[in-house]
Amino acid sequence: MSPLLQAVLVAVVVGACLLYSAWRLASLALRLRLLAALATLPGARRATWLGALRARTLAQLQSGCAGCASGATPPAAGHRNRTPGALRR
Repeated sequence: MSPLLQAVLVAVVVGACLLYSAWRLASLALRLRLLAALATLPGARRATWLGALRARTLAQLQSGCAGCASGATPPAAGHRNRTPGALRR
């Protein structure tokens, strides 16, 4: 493989990784704004992947952040005397 082709291939892979990580770290509102901006490009209205990505992003927005298991608290944390890690009386 020629060094020029190898450099171009590495640049493409690094660019794709940069875009993916920026997408994953972006907030959901920013993702929706980016998708709306992409939809204004010519030919993007017919892109089925863009609609599917928008639908998945909207579904994530409705379900919450998943950091707290939909707001459920473990049953042991509901009572003071059964709090995990608390000192005994």
